[in-house]
Amino acid sequence: MRDWRAMSQVETRDYFKDLGQKIRSRALDLGRNTYSLAMAHGVWQAMHCNYDRLAVVELGVFRGEGLLSLVKAAQFFREEFGFDIRVYGFDSASGLPAMTGDHRDHPELFQPGGFKMPDQQALRASLPEWCELIIGDVGETIPAFLQRLEDRHLIFVAFDLDLYSSTVRALPLLDGEPTHYLPALPLYFDDTNSGISHCDWAGERLAALEFNEAHTMRKISWPLESLYRIRNFYVLQVLDHPIRQGKVKARYGFHLGPI
Repeated sequence: MRDWRAMSQVETRDYFKDLGQKIRSRALDLGRNTYSLAMAHGVWQAMHCNYDRLAVVELGVFRGEGLLSLVKAAQFFREEFGFDIRVYGFDSASGLPAMTGDHRDHPELFQPGGFKMPDQQALRASLPEWCELIIGDVGETIPAFLQRLEDRHLIFVAFDLDLYSSTVRALPLLDGEPTHYLPALPLYFDDTNSGISHCDWAGERLAALEFNEAHTMRKISWPLESLYRIRNFYVLQVLDHPIRQGKVKARYGFHLGPI
């Protein structure tokens, strides 16, 4: 196990640059690249913040492939550095809910009841004790979850809820106390730019834009995939974070480029 607190700024940079190359080449298989690379950015930033109690979240679990991918990547970082990382998956288990009745929920792409979780108990049985499946409407389960985070810090959140309305109900996850987050939290939005009808006026992209309009100190940076080479990669800029406010000093500076 590596002692990450003894690593210098240059050593951590070189480590994550090398790790990124291994993940991209599949020399190291940590599941979905979109998840593992984004999580790696979160772990790297956590080191600079001196955080060791961490959390990652997937919103929209369906069969569980994405959640198990998060587990695989989290297991690697738990063993590599000794981080206390917990994984949380949110889903209604009953499929997509009733829709808005207009263009915002992409009725040309989705329908109510789609993506119903096929076997909740089998999925639960496949998860380690540090991974929790949270079943229910995200609008109801997220407030209680934020209360439970305590001193744990979110380092990556994946939104895969498909609908505008469901994403709106989930975005309060990004509206908690600033110390619940990294100063710049890696995000993944699944349904934003893979189809000709994805746009700023419907779906997850509309929900993210409305979030930005409603907040002055939390802003979702628009797709950064061309720079970071991670599909559907976004970042929550937590401008009211103590480090962003100059009230707390990070271990190292924040010149953290792509890996």
